[in-house]
Amino acid sequence: MTGLIDAATGRPPVFMAVFFMMLALLTGCSALQHKEIAGEPVALPIAPPTGPARHVVQQLTATWTDRQETLVCVLELDGRHIAMAGLTNEGLSLFNLSYDGHTLTADKSPLLPDAVAPEFMIADLQLVYWPVAGLEKILPAGWRLEAGPNGRILYHQDDKKVEVRYLSPDAAWPRNVELTNHQYHYRLNIKTLSYDVLPE
Repeated sequence: MTGLIDAATGRPPVFMAVFFMMLALLTGCSALQHKEIAGEPVALPIAPPTGPARHVVQQLTATWTDRQETLVCVLELDGRHIAMAGLTNEGLSLFNLSYDGHTLTADKSPLLPDAVAPEFMIADLQLVYWPVAGLEKILPAGWRLEAGPNGRILYHQDDKKVEVRYLSPDAAWPRNVELTNHQYHYRLNIKTLSYDVLPE
């Protein structure tokens, strides 16, 4: 697979805005992606990579009671590898993440605060898009995932923690999705700007 930043900048420009406050909150509050130990969020293992090979650009808009922020994620993934990048409007790389199913590598710009961990962000996307069987393998005891053609619901015991609604259902990759995190009180709207299947 080609380098993610090269692949991203080699395509037509995508207008994006990365807001540090949104990143900091998203990286610390997805119910799927962390558990708290001594009050600190700890990332669960990322679900294994899954094919087919794809290059995806998505706009993520998060809404809280008092504000709304937008960012764009650029993903390349296949059955052996996950790569994720964030860029400023000027094309400055803010972070790169790479995962081969065994080793996670993250390269962050000094401009990002230490609290920002891109691996947390990918967990929300995996909850939306990854095969249910793969997600169930990484859920800790007491958590369960219910899935249907129009959405998914993540429970802890009997409490609904995260709800996913596919606004434009698609078997391969739903293009418009709404994720509601009931535990941390935010809504994430995901709009796929481009979706390209890559040669293996």
